[in-house]
Amino acid sequence: MRTVSEALTIAATQRLEIESGELQAEYRPALSPGGHAGLEAEIYIYDTLAGGAGFARRIGGLGRTLFEETIRLLEQCPANCDRSCYRCLRSFKNRFEHDLLDRHLGASLLRYLVRGEAPSLDKARVELAADRLFEDLSRQGLDGVSLARNARIDLVGIGSVEAPILVRSGGREFIIGIHGPLTPDHATDEKLRDAKEYGSLVPVILIDEIVISRNLPFASGQVIARVC
Repeated sequence: MRTVSEALTIAATQRLEIESGELQAEYRPALSPGGHAGLEAEIYIYDTLAGGAGFARRIGGLGRTLFEETIRLLEQCPANCDRSCYRCLRSFKNRFEHDLLDRHLGASLLRYLVRGEAPSLDKARVELAADRLFEDLSRQGLDGVSLARNARIDLVGIGSVEAPILVRSGGREFIIGIHGPLTPDHATDEKLRDAKEYGSLVPVILIDEIVISRNLPFASGQVIARVC
């Protein structure tokens, strides 16, 4: 939400050709039952000048156009950065929130809201998360536990599945996969989704990519708690 708020502000000021500090966007729980339950949020844009200059009202009239321009801004960083940089989202003003900015997740959320496209996560990013989790688990030296990366396993009724991380512990097998921050408990791989949905004899444990990125020990702890 912080990413989308910042991106909307940048796209809006560029559209109106005004200074970046003349508009600001914030977010909050929606004033609805869904917002009270933590399921809905809203973003609001306002003028920063005393008494208002009418910029926010003009932006409100752009409708979908503003969201499409925001998606382009998020997708087309001149530096092609990993998550955010000073060429796309970062500024001195939001310097305390740089760690919260992720242009790929912001674009994925907006594509879903505006175009109805299912949220997705870049395959290279998924693989990097699985590599980091595998390496950290391997360093734990868990007794009686073996780990394999990108291991093939045959599942009844599904067929051959590539397990991002295959764990063998106490005579049991577990598949460890990755899910995107916007799609909790939803595997990025179709066959893993089938294995989880149809109750394979081999449990499928999915870990959030953003948790691996920002709190790797906690992510590893989630796996260890399930398999040991």
